Amino acid sequence: MVKYLLLFIVVGSIFFGCKKDAQTTALPTTSVIPAIQLISITPTSVHQFTDSIKFDIQYIDGDGNVGDYSADSTSLIIIDNRNSALVNKFHIPPVTPQGSSIEVQGEFIAVLKSIILLNSSSSSEATTFSIKLKDRAGNWSNVITTPTVTITP
Repeated sequence: MVKYLLLFIVVGSIFFGCKKDAQTTALPTTSVIPAIQLISITPTSVHQFTDSIKFDIQYIDGDGNVGDYSADSTSLIIIDNRNSALVNKFHIPPVTPQGSSIEVQGEFIAVLKSIILLNSSSSSEATTFSIKLKDRAGNWSNVITTPTVTITP
């Protein structure tokens, strides 16, 4: 009887002790086309001319050619969706040594120093931003859209 009880405890602990890890949203892996996702945007309510907006972005790239050696090149664009002509361009330095081809992933922060109301007589405006990343091979990542940001005078 004790033998069966011990067997029951061992088998039961195997079934109840093993559990599947929780599923999390992850970036795709191994593609030579970079992929990005938004970790956070802060703040979500800003005053025009004075407040900055911080975009915390996670990236992954299968061949590691994120960023550019030329400081004049554009690696990241953030578009204000109120008007597609409102494009903010950013340079990202290389994240791997020149000539290497390794999968990389990480995070970077882009800061939009200020923003304006497009209609100066408006008491507030709401916008979202579209963000995409370009690697040295000219591959554009997926486009991510931020939650709404409210702009006040």
